[in-house]
Amino acid sequence: MGLTSRWFAIVLIALAIGAVAAAVVLWPRVRGPHPLRVASRVGMIILCQVTAVFVVMVTINNQYGFYASWDDLLGNANSGGRPSTTPVGAPSPAVPDYRVKFTPYSQGFERATVRGWDSGTKGDVIVWLPPQYDKKEFAHTRFPVIEVLHGIPGTPHSFLRGMRLGRIMQDQISAGRAEPAILVLPTITPDRVNTGCADVPGKSKVATWLTKDVVTTINHNFRTLPAPRGWAVMGISTGGYCAARLALDHPETFAAGAAMAPDNPAVGVRNPLWLAQNTRPDVHLLIESSLQDPESPPKFADLITAAVRPPTTVTTMRLPNGGHNWKTWGRMFPDAFTWVSGRIEAPRAVPLAPSAAP
Repeated sequence: MGLTSRWFAIVLIALAIGAVAAAVVLWPRVRGPHPLRVASRVGMIILCQVTAVFVVMVTINNQYGFYASWDDLLGNANSGGRPSTTPVGAPSPAVPDYRVKFTPYSQGFERATVRGWDSGTKGDVIVWLPPQYDKKEFAHTRFPVIEVLHGIPGTPHSFLRGMRLGRIMQDQISAGRAEPAILVLPTITPDRVNTGCADVPGKSKVATWLTKDVVTTINHNFRTLPAPRGWAVMGISTGGYCAARLALDHPETFAAGAAMAPDNPAVGVRNPLWLAQNTRPDVHLLIESSLQDPESPPKFADLITAAVRPPTTVTTMRLPNGGHNWKTWGRMFPDAFTWVSGRIEAPRAVPLAPSAAP
């Protein structure tokens, strides 16, 4: 029974109601010595409270999508950490092997655990392919790629519960507001540590993971357009901070970045504000905010807008209402997809080598 399934919530509610009903019925019927009667009644109270707390926790999780599965909750959804060493007697590959088996997952997404040959880590990567990808008339077409980064707490799996991300993108494509693109959802904590998507010695090389390992793996397994004109990065909350940081710091990989409700851009190693003040990459930035979001106020966008210099450009969008939650971010994504799509290459036919990705 899934963590976010309706039946799990129903079972918990039934248990909570049952615990209260049992306490009401059994309370006057408790027999035995006084200490035993007290202990029994305290146990009834605790059972009622615990079941009620579980109902509240599951309801909040289902609303905000903090954890998408039991593996996600237990820390196993992102199979992060250092890759296992080569078995004794097995030779190490002379050339890194980026071939990965992506398997069907949920809501049209595919999933794989990806090894980071450059970063020395590994983690979950979830991919959504536009419907055009498998059509015969697009067999020789390469597609743009958009990395979509989750917040913290969270994993790539959170997007599948917090919002139907593939459906949002498909609606934009069907309406002609966005070009078909591949969505790539990698973990931003492959070693279970938040570095702000930077390479931090002794902790984790997250920037290398996101800009080299993930990019190279996707290029080897799917028909993608080359970076940077064919690639963009976007994210929510901490992922939004990362999107701004990576776009400014890695213009060789991303032509555009969209930061939705980003964390404070003035905090962290090579933070977005410092990069905006001290570098001039040829990239386009979008920063979306809500006027009612105290955790990511519009002033964060104003700081970066005032700091950048040409050829860097910044576009800002502001919602009149909405807090720091999935419902607000879901309202941001349609316009963000449209904006990003207009700043990277559209799908185009490219002659494919016999060994090219399927």
